[in-house]
Amino acid sequence: MVGELNPPAKSCGACGLCRKLMGVTALDKPAGRWRRHFSRAGGCAVYETRPDDCGVFNCLWLLTDALGPERKPTAAGFVLHSEQGAARLIVESDPARPHDWRREPYQSTLRRWAAAPGMEVLVFAGRRGVRPGAVDADVRRG
Repeated sequence: MVGELNPPAKSCGACGLCRKLMGVTALDKPAGRWRRHFSRAGGCAVYETRPDDCGVFNCLWLLTDALGPERKPTAAGFVLHSEQGAARLIVESDPARPHDWRREPYQSTLRRWAAAPGMEVLVFAGRRGVRPGAVDADVRRG
């Protein structure tokens, strides 16, 4: 019936921003550098044999139907993932675009999420970051 069709599943496509921003210990790949196994035209060359570090990564844009195309990492300039059973939201900003999270609609949404009881939001660009709040607090990655 019309109206009961499921929307097409999201896919990384040519995004791959996580492959730049996230470090992968098993591949000796530091955070902030493109993986040598990735190309926008061909995707991940080692996808079938990728290390567990890659397989457990949770890109929230891919996993959350409520996040629309404007929040795809290549559009937003950052990757969203969670820790501690989704009680901590990590915003991994592209160091080439470290302040994109401050654009709307992103900033107001992230601040609203940060104000939710039991929720922590951390925004990083490399090792430096901020914990958005009534007064933003500087944080550093350990």
